[in-house]
Amino acid sequence: MINCRGNSWAARLLRAACLCLALLPALALGEEEVAGPFEGGLAPGALGLAVPLAAEMARSLEALESMIADDLPFLERQRRARMIDLRQALAADPLLAHELWEPLVAAWRQELAYGRDTDSWRGLLVGDPDREVDYLRLGRVGLYFLTPDGREGGVWSLAEAGWRALEGPELAELRKGLAIVRERRAPALLALPVSLAPHDDETDRSRRAPLSMAMGVEAIHRDRAEARLADGVDAELFERVSRQVGELRDELAESWLRLGSGLALPSHPDASMSGIEVSASLLRGLEAWTEESGRWRRFEAPVADAGGHIAPREVARLGDLLAFGGGDLLRLGAVENGETPRLSVVEGLSSGQRTRLETAWAGQGPLLLDPTAGRLLEVLSAQPTLVERFHQGGAVGYVVVALGGLGLIAALLQYAYLLVVSLRLRRQVRVAEPLRDNNPLGRVLGRFRTLPDGLPPEALEARLDEALLAELPRLERGQGLVKLLAAVAPLLGLLGTVIGMIVTFQAITAYGTGDPQLMAGGISQALVTTVLGLITAVPLLFAHTALVSRCRHLVGLLEGHASAALAEHLETGAASPRPTQREPHAVSR
Repeated sequence: MINCRGNSWAARLLRAACLCLALLPALALGEEEVAGPFEGGLAPGALGLAVPLAAEMARSLEALESMIADDLPFLERQRRARMIDLRQALAADPLLAHELWEPLVAAWRQELAYGRDTDSWRGLLVGDPDREVDYLRLGRVGLYFLTPDGREGGVWSLAEAGWRALEGPELAELRKGLAIVRERRAPALLALPVSLAPHDDETDRSRRAPLSMAMGVEAIHRDRAEARLADGVDAELFERVSRQVGELRDELAESWLRLGSGLALPSHPDASMSGIEVSASLLRGLEAWTEESGRWRRFEAPVADAGGHIAPREVARLGDLLAFGGGDLLRLGAVENGETPRLSVVEGLSSGQRTRLETAWAGQGPLLLDPTAGRLLEVLSAQPTLVERFHQGGAVGYVVVALGGLGLIAALLQYAYLLVVSLRLRRQVRVAEPLRDNNPLGRVLGRFRTLPDGLPPEALEARLDEALLAELPRLERGQGLVKLLAAVAPLLGLLGTVIGMIVTFQAITAYGTGDPQLMAGGISQALVTTVLGLITAVPLLFAHTALVSRCRHLVGLLEGHASAALAEHLETGAASPRPTQREPHAVSR
């Protein structure tokens, strides 16, 4: 094997001679086989039999350029510069294409990564180079801009090839999304419109046909002698492909892109194939995966509901970022033996979020997007229900809730009793006679009328106060218990917190801090019991305040009417005629 590497004039002359000899068989194919000039002076058709790997890489670079032109307009300068560097290097040394194959694969993998992550940066606005804005990119699903003052924003529309303005709540969601991607606030679902439109399967089939992993490689199969490089170079290329395939299989094992697209994970190279064959196959597969990351598809797939029942239903997938069906967000389920991932319903969504998804499913309104590239959906799915959180509190949590329930029952019963007393008291005030024993005022006035005549005012007032005090225990019943439980509940929550921290430190002592899940039980108990204590204490405090207020109102009415009765009694007694006493000097007369 002649070493054609190096930059001396002799090496260049030798490479040129080898290239001329290699191109001689291609000249017999006619002009139709060499049509389509390739930038740099080489035609893919002319290289088809002479240098199959270079021809395949030239075709792949053209596909990359076409995809970038049709894609969302983000980081265009960097992406095109990467592609131009590869094309110039391939045109300069087509016989050394095997050395440029790995950078080309890296370029495709970077484009594939763009469809699977989120990013934000500041740059010049597309269409207005005199304006600087903040960009937000959610995979290949949505591209947004926001002015630095936060007052203007927009979303790129692929159908219109331009920006569409965002206003009101959508602009607020865009500001929130930028803060989330920049890790300035906690992750949350974003209600934003997307840049994509639902995909047409017929158009897809016409565009995807040239990207089949089998087509284009058939020409290489027809003449393996011409398809092979030197044994050492071919073996090295084969090893590179095997390594790339292994990495891609790991990256795409849990990808959404397999759903509804018919794509399969890259297969391990067959030992009977040459390095050129497997490299061309991998390049075409990467093209298909990358293009799929920028499509919105609707298809039918089995979905597991909240109860675990699996049934087929229509779902939609947006690139490698989101899947939903009707009013449900979907997440990837378990993946076994390289099979297509199963879908399951994401629990924990509010009714408003489900309504928004139903509206988006009907083709109206924005979607709920995950700016964390799937991590937030996993958190929502793992979020415990209220019942599960209650059980996390353990024995202390059960005691707190039981005492809180006891206090609320006592407060409700007593408040209902006070309402009944209020009604009876008002009836007694409206109809003074006869006095009834079913209300405090009737009992107090009844005891007051049974007092003997001739008692001094001080004695009458003392007897009246005694009758009023006898009614207070019934009116104030339960207040002490409710107040006590309102004070004890936070203390019990604090007790549960201390117990949970003890459990956490025991786990740290036994297992260290390497696995946070081992400490999660103690931390959950510590936090849940505190929450239960506060949740229990707050309504009990409100209940105690309501009881005290109602009781004071009733006592005020009783004291007012009792004082009026005492005053009336004293006035009536003072106005009655009394016997006159004769003066001593009158008797002497």
